[in-house]
Amino acid sequence: MATERRTPLGVLLSAAERALAVELEDGLRGAGYHDLRAAHAQVFFAIEFEGSRLTDLAGRAGMTKQAMGELVRYLEQHGYLSVEPDSRDRRAKVIRPTSRGRSAHSASIGLLADSDRRLEERLGDQALRDLRSQLRRIGQGDTGA
Repeated sequence: MATERRTPLGVLLSAAERALAVELEDGLRGAGYHDLRAAHAQVFFAIEFEGSRLTDLAGRAGMTKQAMGELVRYLEQHGYLSVEPDSRDRRAKVIRPTSRGRSAHSASIGLLADSDRRLEERLGDQALRDLRSQLRRIGQGDTGA
């Protein structure tokens, strides 16, 4: 009798992430943002309208400064963000959404909320809360080992 081959959790998480990213990108294209990818939503989720520093954005998104820097550069080049010297610390930069960026922020947040609602309908409220809790633990390195 052959033993059942279990799909590694990392493979399942990657497949789920890809499916959610495709859904978000389809929504962004539908909203007229053909130059945005799902990764850009992390910037919009993390940014403060009055301005954020790169290190703060990276921390809120759970990314490295280098990875966040690439996303910020792209969004700045495409007119979604402005990057200016911080008046309190000339070594630092303040990153703010432009009017186009605020519009894309609203669209991204709305699409993410819609996705969460669809997941709740499919999984149920408690299962989704449990999933969020467990994913947070994994993301924080708390695997119980």
